[in-house]
Amino acid sequence: MLKRRTVLQGALASALLAGCSSEKPTGPARTKDNPFGVVADRPVEVVVSEEYGGFGAPQYRAKYQQATVTVTPTKQLRDLLQSRFAAGSPPDVVLNTGDKALTVSRLVADGQLTDLGPLLAAPSWENKDAKVQDVVLPGLLDSGRYDGSLRSLNYLVDVYGLWYSARLFQQRGWDLPRTWPELLALGAEMRAAGLGPFTYAGVHPYYVFEAVLTLAVKTGGHDVAKRIDNLEDGAWKDPSVTRAITAFGELARRGLIATGTSELDHTGSQTRLMQSKAGLLPCGNWLENEMKPVIPDGFGLTVFGLPPLDGSPALPRGVHVEPGSPLLVPAKGPNEPGGVEYLRAMLSREVAGQVTKETNRLTVVRGAADGQEIGTALRSARDLLTAAGDQAIRWYFADWYPTLGTTAGQLTGQFLAGAFRVDEWTARVQAAADKVKQDSAITKYHRD
Repeated sequence: MLKRRTVLQGALASALLAGCSSEKPTGPARTKDNPFGVVADRPVEVVVSEEYGGFGAPQYRAKYQQATVTVTPTKQLRDLLQSRFAAGSPPDVVLNTGDKALTVSRLVADGQLTDLGPLLAAPSWENKDAKVQDVVLPGLLDSGRYDGSLRSLNYLVDVYGLWYSARLFQQRGWDLPRTWPELLALGAEMRAAGLGPFTYAGVHPYYVFEAVLTLAVKTGGHDVAKRIDNLEDGAWKDPSVTRAITAFGELARRGLIATGTSELDHTGSQTRLMQSKAGLLPCGNWLENEMKPVIPDGFGLTVFGLPPLDGSPALPRGVHVEPGSPLLVPAKGPNEPGGVEYLRAMLSREVAGQVTKETNRLTVVRGAADGQEIGTALRSARDLLTAAGDQAIRWYFADWYPTLGTTAGQLTGQFLAGAFRVDEWTARVQAAADKVKQDSAITKYHRD
């Protein structure tokens, strides 16, 4: 799955602080105020790939005033930490993003990560009568589960949909489409106005594939994605998947995909939207941060969810959300209780709100962006996420089996360029999934 993240440069001086002893203190009795038995004066080492990973340090220090919390930013996570994990001397917390991120599934397989289940059952940072699991958005932490155990806390959330200029829509008198037929009609109006109605990053076709699969799950329900994730026989031949890829094929057949789209990278396709040369673009809500220097004043960058194929979708409020930016607590860190407590601080509404304010990104914490002065882009993404509730659409196969995700994207791009028919697309993607399933060298995962 394509992900683009901004990582920091920073001092690495504290990276050599490995915590030499493997002995872990028994700790004080566990209470609502100290649910993990944190030793108050035991230091905590945090290594982060982005600055916001250190935002929990002030809260931790305020509560445990005798503790030293060291935050080390680095762009070279893998280079810095791989040997430390191997030597049994990792830090206590890791924010794992960027091009040099560690492979979480490998760390899980090697028994390197703490089970974070007790974190969810613990009292929340601000309200001891509410559990942590009650202050996060429903289902969004499931992406960090491996064989039923929560091993990573995916902290930021990307919301996907169709992006447009609110100013352009207002000027042209265009309404947001509520169904797929209305989307086709809008596309015809855009084409008549001289716009390429629909564009995407043709050289990175996972983006348009993402929209296809979102439409399939919105049509048929969560089980569509679960069967695909679990590599079930014939999962890609589900009627909802066939209807979705057929619908996108109709965009191409009607000439509603902007000329030259297949040759555009993500910057090229996004620039077309900013220049109002294209009307709609499928993307995630990092779009605003990435294109901020070139977004015209008053553009009104806004996102809406893919309209359903008809009036009876299984998930009418469904939008694809992708939790990412995993926070990890190494099982062999010198202060495991302190590491889990640090994550509890990161899940406080105060810290999550600060993260949103400083990064213009959404977190998994309920309501953390409420009351903040945010632009149309993040506000519309937040509103979609809030409205989705338990209809938030997620899949994991593209992270579990990256070659399958890449193949599905490539085949989708080829299909929209006219390379083959719908049934051929279905057969080829299903064959790629079957190949993964039959390869005993690939570790398999299951989603309930």
